[in-house]
Amino acid sequence: MKILRSVLLLFALLVLISSSQGCGNSDCVLTGFVNCGGGGGADKSIINGTVVPPVIGGPGVSGIKVIAERNNERVASDTTNSEGEFKLKVREGDITLLFEILGEVTLGRAFTITEDSEVFLEVSLDLGLNQIEVEDWDVVQDPIRCDSNQSFIIDEDDLVDFTVDGNGKDCIRAQGDCFIDIVVQNITLDVCNEGILAEGSANVNLEALAVPTLTIDAEGNGIHTKGDSSVTLIGGDIFVTSADSNGILATDDSNVDVIPTGDCTIEGGDKAVNEQDAAMIDPDGCTLVQP
Repeated sequence: MKILRSVLLLFALLVLISSSQGCGNSDCVLTGFVNCGGGGGADKSIINGTVVPPVIGGPGVSGIKVIAERNNERVASDTTNSEGEFKLKVREGDITLLFEILGEVTLGRAFTITEDSEVFLEVSLDLGLNQIEVEDWDVVQDPIRCDSNQSFIIDEDDLVDFTVDGNGKDCIRAQGDCFIDIVVQNITLDVCNEGILAEGSANVNLEALAVPTLTIDAEGNGIHTKGDSSVTLIGGDIFVTSADSNGILATDDSNVDVIPTGDCTIEGGDKAVNEQDAAMIDPDGCTLVQP
């Protein structure tokens, strides 16, 4: 598994080196929570934040000015209410949140935000240690699209609960030589047409580190691979469910690896796993449920 991960990360590095244009139609690298979609530029992402009490070494949670900066430029600001809540609308990318207390900017932390996402963030502030502690970090993401010469890489270890709301569309669609690597606390792909659709030579790696961990819920195929593409799921408990089709469908020379450390169920309204052509699916002892 470590060898596979190293190969995938090397692939991402090569893409990063070869892409020097930033987000565009052909060459794009998505690092952290940066999504290279088609409609960037507007303030399309929302940060719903809360400063949780107490503020150690300072006053209460109300009246704190929260400033969002990009490249040392202010892009949004708000002031916490009596519950410590604030709301910011920003563009995707690297954002630094500064917390101004008693008229002085005392604490700051960088966050990276995806396009068309809503972030729910709880932080605690310690003025004595000059420290921001992230208590809770939930991301609700619109469907992910990744094409040739693009990468979508998220590595936030045990901090983030990451949900893709498909709203009836494919939750993740990877084409060409796209590389997707998402490593967070929990991953949920919900209300999907197809949970993951990988085509061409795309590589999709999802790794969830907590329990429960990784859930895919789709009307169509939970996972569908074509061409030379590959999908790897790693997690504690893994659940892949298709209401009307296959839990996992692999065709051509594609492959799917499912690597649970706890419970694992793959369920399909048609078949749990469906290998066609020279494709390979390794469910690694998962319970297969089908009619």
